[in-house]
Amino acid sequence: METAVLNLQSLYERMRTQVDLLSENIEPNFIQMAQNFDDCRRKWLKTEHELGSCKEMLRKTETERGALEVKLKHARNQVDVEIRRRQKAEADCETLDRQIQLIRDLLTCEGSSNSIQLSAEQRSALAFLNTNCQDWDSSTVRTVRLKKREKRRSSRNHVDGPPVASKSLAVFGYSDCSYVFRRKTGKMSQPANPELEMKAAPSTPQSNGGVRLHEFVSKTVIKPESCVPCGKRIKFGKISLKCRDCRVVSHPECRERCPLPCIPNLGGTPVKIGEGVLADYVPDTSPMIPPIVVHCISEIEQRGLHEAGLYRLSGAERTVKELKEKFLRSKTVPVLSKVDDIHAVTGLLKDFLRNLKEPLLTFRLNRSFMDAAEISDDDNSIALMYQTIGDLPQPNRDTLAFVILHLQRVADSLDTKMDISNLSRVFGPTIVGHAVPNPDPMTILQDTKRQPKVVERLLALPVDFWAQFVMAAEHEQPNLEHLIIENANCYATPERAGVSILGPLTTPEYQLNKTPSSSSLSQRMKSSLTPRFGSKSKSAVGFSRQGKFFSSPLLK
Repeated sequence: METAVLNLQSLYERMRTQVDLLSENIEPNFIQMAQNFDDCRRKWLKTEHELGSCKEMLRKTETERGALEVKLKHARNQVDVEIRRRQKAEADCETLDRQIQLIRDLLTCEGSSNSIQLSAEQRSALAFLNTNCQDWDSSTVRTVRLKKREKRRSSRNHVDGPPVASKSLAVFGYSDCSYVFRRKTGKMSQPANPELEMKAAPSTPQSNGGVRLHEFVSKTVIKPESCVPCGKRIKFGKISLKCRDCRVVSHPECRERCPLPCIPNLGGTPVKIGEGVLADYVPDTSPMIPPIVVHCISEIEQRGLHEAGLYRLSGAERTVKELKEKFLRSKTVPVLSKVDDIHAVTGLLKDFLRNLKEPLLTFRLNRSFMDAAEISDDDNSIALMYQTIGDLPQPNRDTLAFVILHLQRVADSLDTKMDISNLSRVFGPTIVGHAVPNPDPMTILQDTKRQPKVVERLLALPVDFWAQFVMAAEHEQPNLEHLIIENANCYATPERAGVSILGPLTTPEYQLNKTPSSSSLSQRMKSSLTPRFGSKSKSAVGFSRQGKFFSSPLLK
């Protein structure tokens, strides 16, 4: 028993000794360990901050590297462009050197007996030495001749014989252009000099003689506006021109390209869009044509006479609706030159004419036009057509004349591939319409077959007959010199060869080639029917004393 107690006591002593050994100097060790942990934490925190700074620096460096790569790419592109330009310049220089060498050889061998045999390539290189002017641009020649005629007109060179007052007026045809003189006697003479005749491309020239011209006033632009002819913006502080009547805006250098005739702006239409008659959209003065029709046709003739399928293809319906809203509601003229799709402009013209409350040929005269178109005898049909056109209200008659003149020019352009037959099918329902506001299906079916015949007959009438209706009244433009200025906007009345835009002329030397029978309707109509002018026109009254300057329509 005592042995067991001694063993336990010795074990306890050893354990106590070990505990004392372990407990001795433990606090400094723990303090040192804590300090070590704190040092590690500080180093860790510092490393984190350095890592964040390095990442930010890396991001900025990547951004700068990307920008430098873009600059390097642009620099390489510019170097490539400059290399190509240098190569092209070197090639041009070599070409010019060869030309100079060829010319030197020609000059040195000109006086000697030795002749140089030129190859086709060498002849092509020396083509610029050719003095032949057949390859000159017709537009350049036309510009030079116009300036020459203007100087001659302004001079006062007297010739032998009594003085004769005359003014020069350009009369354009399909492929040629000649100057004829309009004398105060009201007669037309032949071209004074055949050498003045010029060949021109079958473009779309227009004479502004007799049409209503613009009355421009200059102003300084405060709010930027768009130039109607060119479509470019007129910037702040620049000088612009604005017509008092139609409010068309243009640069001073673009004034001659503004569409003619000038149609006064109505300042908003008092009817809902598509619910008014034609008279609601026209001005009070001649020619009574809606501005939307004038601007659409002007833009179409500038850009669309070489567009295949003109009027047959449709533009975007949304664009047409927006343009119509701007024309009929806005106080300014929308710039149609900014409309990329010319078919949207043609769609606007067709939509306006088609959605009138009353068609262009009116409900009252609808059947008369159809009956006149279906007469088999051409003389009687044309005579009755003349009479029915004369019965139209002036807004309808003037607008019809303007549209028909335009369609004749479209039909004359081979690039559009729209002959009279195609245009008649397209514009039959638009221009002719029906005799009642709400036709039944059977009437629509019957009229659809007859409408193109009416349009074909209208398109077959001579240009000079239609042109007289779109001319402004004489009292509105008493300055005759103002009627003969050269307008660069030659887009409106190309004529058939030998046909004057001033209408048919009656002279003592002129006689009708055909004498219809006494029973012919055209014979009975010829003495009583004359193209109707506005009631206020002085020209119709003045010329009637000299044998009717505008004679009855010619029936051939």
